[in-house]
Amino acid sequence: MFRINSAEKVDIINILEIENLSFSSNKFSKSQFNYLLSKAKAVFKVIKVDDIARAYLILLFRKNSKSLRIYSIAVHPMSRGLNLASQLLEFTNTYALKNKFTHIHLEVREDNNSAIKLYQKFGYIITGKKNSYYEDGSDAIIMTKKTIST
Repeated sequence: MFRINSAEKVDIINILEIENLSFSSNKFSKSQFNYLLSKAKAVFKVIKVDDIARAYLILLFRKNSKSLRIYSIAVHPMSRGLNLASQLLEFTNTYALKNKFTHIHLEVREDNNSAIKLYQKFGYIITGKKNSYYEDGSDAIIMTKKTIST
C-alpha cells in the first residue's frame, strides 16, 4: 500500500507526464494544474512511487453542496496494476463520508471499459450520459455513488 499525499508544485511535472500518457484529448495544462493546486476548491492528491508522483486525484466541490466530484484521476502506465486507482477511490469514499457528502459523481469516456468496471467495483452506477462531451466528440457516461442515506 502506497501513501497518499497532498500534491505540491514540485509534483506538477510528473502529473503532466501522467496526464499526457493517460489521455488522448481534454488534457489539462500546467497552468490548469497549478490553478487546481493553489486556487480552486479542490482536493489534489498524489501517490508517489520512489519519490515520483505516479498517480493523481482531483476532487471538486462547491460550498454548501452535498455532492463531491471526481474531476480527474489517472495512473502512470508504468504503475498500473499496483492498485493505485483503487487506493485513490478508497480515499475519495473516506473523504466523502468524513465531510458528509451524500454522493460522489464523475464522467468517464463511454469507451473506457476498464475504468467503468473499476468504478462499478467501488459501487458507482451509471446515471446518465453526456453526448459529445469530449473534444474529439466522444460521449461520456455519468456515474454516481451514494455515500450517505438522505
